[in-house]
Amino acid sequence: MSHIVEKIVLKSSSPGTYRYLTVHRFTGDKAGPKVYLQAALHADEWPGLLTLQHLLAELIKLEKQNKINGEIILVPYANPIGMSQKLNGIVLGRQSFSAEGNFNRNWRDFASAISFLQEGGALPAVEQVKAALRKEVQKLPRHTPLNELKATLLSLSIDADIVLDLHCDSVALVHIYSNYRHQATAQLLATYIKSPIVLLEDEPGGSAFDAAHILPWVALEQTGIDHSCFSATVELRGFADVNDDLAKQDAAGLLAFLGTQKVVQVVDIEPPVIDILAADLAAVDSVMAPSTGIFCLSVSLGDKVAKGQSIGEIVNIETDDPEHGRVKVYSRTDGILFAINTVKLVSEGDNIAKIAGTALLENTTGGSLLTL
Repeated sequence: MSHIVEKIVLKSSSPGTYRYLTVHRFTGDKAGPKVYLQAALHADEWPGLLTLQHLLAELIKLEKQNKINGEIILVPYANPIGMSQKLNGIVLGRQSFSAEGNFNRNWRDFASAISFLQEGGALPAVEQVKAALRKEVQKLPRHTPLNELKATLLSLSIDADIVLDLHCDSVALVHIYSNYRHQATAQLLATYIKSPIVLLEDEPGGSAFDAAHILPWVALEQTGIDHSCFSATVELRGFADVNDDLAKQDAAGLLAFLGTQKVVQVVDIEPPVIDILAADLAAVDSVMAPSTGIFCLSVSLGDKVAKGQSIGEIVNIETDDPEHGRVKVYSRTDGILFAINTVKLVSEGDNIAKIAGTALLENTTGGSLLTL
């Protein structure tokens, strides 16, 4: 049993500066899955940063009691590049200032790189697949700070059995992005972290971090291999939901979930009773502003809404007659309002809210990835 803290030095984009990742490795004496957790890949999304501090404290206690199985890798902050992107006192951590795009997009799809494992008709062993994935990660480019950061994070996580990437939304309920192959596991996780929404798809799209970990296993399904990485993006409410009470609650839920996966030896906790809506991503109404102005919401976060129901109005601040300067905003589905944009001065076409329903929507702006 061991707990090792690593400082992995990263490239810096300017002279006189220094960057590194802190990585906590817990290795148990008993066999078990490999688990990888990280927070704030979008570096302006901070609830997970505090949650992982509370989880880390519990894991240190369990390690001293010899109650960790397999391996746990915990990265308390995944994106020191984005955390340094401060402009006029505001951290802008979603997009890279280097013009390399969204930090949670354009992650490598390793499916084609390990396609040779399908040749010959022999069923590849799980460890053979993991070894091939580790080898492919070593080939990734590292010539920019962001390329190196991505390669480093993947070198830590690509062979994990469970990958949990902690994010948050603007103003939101806890919700989880996963896939139908792991629906039961995703709903179990949702139960323990009290997430009323689980968003599912057949195959992860958008080249996000979680997709990089499941797509190779999806590609190997036709070989008959019965293993797959459970990779999920966990949205811990909204930007402002950063406090010890919520972080302790979320950390306790994550720890209880890890207990069900035989990663840690903890007292079995009765899962809380919670209603969970499992919704297809294509059944999410990413509500668009029908006009430009001030968005006034008339329902509350977590409310059930009906198709065709008005959820608010856009107030036209250019109008000559305020009594006639409002445009209603309607829901396109029966469902639950689970996310709202904090920005209230909106332009026509902006995404201003998300409603999870059960009916697939035509021309949805959501699809494989949802944004506000």
